[in-house]
Amino acid sequence: MNQEKNDLLLDIKNLQVSFKIGKKKVIKIVRGVDLKIKRKQIIGLVGESGSGKSVTSKSLLSINEFDITEAEKMMLYSKKSIDNDEIETVDLLKLKRNEWIKIRGKKIGYIPQDPLTSLNPTRTIKKQLLDVLKNDPRFSSKAEKISYLIDLLEKFGIRNAKEKINHYPHTFSGGMKQRVVIAMVVAARPDLIIADEPTTALDPTVQASVLALFEEIRTNYNISIIFISHNISVIAKFCDYIYVMYAGKVVERGTKIDIFTNPLHPYTWALITSIPEDKNEKLYSIPGTPPDMANLGVGDPFATRNQYAMEIDFKKEPSLIKVSETHSAATWLLDPRAPKVELSEQLKKRIQFFRKVFNIND
Repeated sequence: MNQEKNDLLLDIKNLQVSFKIGKKKVIKIVRGVDLKIKRKQIIGLVGESGSGKSVTSKSLLSINEFDITEAEKMMLYSKKSIDNDEIETVDLLKLKRNEWIKIRGKKIGYIPQDPLTSLNPTRTIKKQLLDVLKNDPRFSSKAEKISYLIDLLEKFGIRNAKEKINHYPHTFSGGMKQRVVIAMVVAARPDLIIADEPTTALDPTVQASVLALFEEIRTNYNISIIFISHNISVIAKFCDYIYVMYAGKVVERGTKIDIFTNPLHPYTWALITSIPEDKNEKLYSIPGTPPDMANLGVGDPFATRNQYAMEIDFKKEPSLIKVSETHSAATWLLDPRAPKVELSEQLKKRIQFFRKVFNIND
């Protein structure tokens, strides 16, 4: 296997997910998403609620309810074991229902939004963590498992883990519960972790310390991460590559530097402009509301909210246009015939801020 394939963990092409509503009606929620993730890479899926981020990620675990999932390619290039570099190719589209048990948790882990509902309140933390290691060949005894779990909890910021592992979830704060959930997912040492808005339910003061864990996980455990958020400023902090989603499609994709120093799609402009910067400055909000996926019309779904929309935006939806090896955007503004657009002063200020953060000279 060549080096490129060795570096590649997940390769998805033209993913489409539809939901059945009643007996006959079908609503397309994800409309042709291409996605690639390399080993030890953190990618971000960003967009407003309803843009298709969570549905896209849950299709990798086949846990969307009442869905129809189709794709040209949905390959996972998983390592056969933690200590073995041999790659096992898994076609996620061909898995039968009983075969998903080999993928969920073991190859792909999932961290949900709300830690309050992720743990069983009637069982101790230890019992729930031990469930993850059931039949794990790395351990020869229960004592080894417990020692490993205590060490993992300590590394993830749970002090006095030897004592607290015997406690029930209600004795932990929200931030500590989320750390326990993250430890539970990492304990199985999957190749990939999906983190679905993992700090949404946490206080802002706790969010930063929990987010820092993901960088540790990538570095120390060689785990790739798909990080989902509606907050683009969180995405900016530690994602290597970013997919901006709107109405079930990727409207812009690129490296962190691409997206934050040279954004090309009006929706990306709006997201970046909405990042709070100056407390004395009026906070920008995107006009209008996200589209109704059951009643998408012709043209670009963002056109009615786009102050730069042209006549063609209401007639035909643009495809992704490649502007560099790493950067693409789906906007008619990239057409050579399109008029030149003057960016807002707020957006210019934020782009300049990110250029300084990334040490990019004019």
